Amino acid sequence: MMSDNKTANEQLAEAQQQQEALAAKITALLKQTHDEDLATVKRLIKTHGFLQKDLTPELKTRGAAAKKVATPRKSTARKKTK
Repeated sequence: MMSDNKTANEQLAEAQQQQEALAAKITALLKQTHDEDLATVKRLIKTHGFLQKDLTPELKTRGAAAKKVATPRKSTARKKTK
């Protein structure tokens, strides 16, 4: 626990410093695990001879998020008047 002698502002500043240090550590660990995981994937591709067609369904594509259900278009023909 933090000391009761510190003001709320001092405690806040200390907590923010700790948060920044943790954010930097998380970023570094994410980069490290990314590199390690990429090496694992490359090794598995080489071991099993996976081809692009084998992996494509598992990968995110830019177009996949943009797909929307089409709505029927309204007719542009003039309406008949009585």
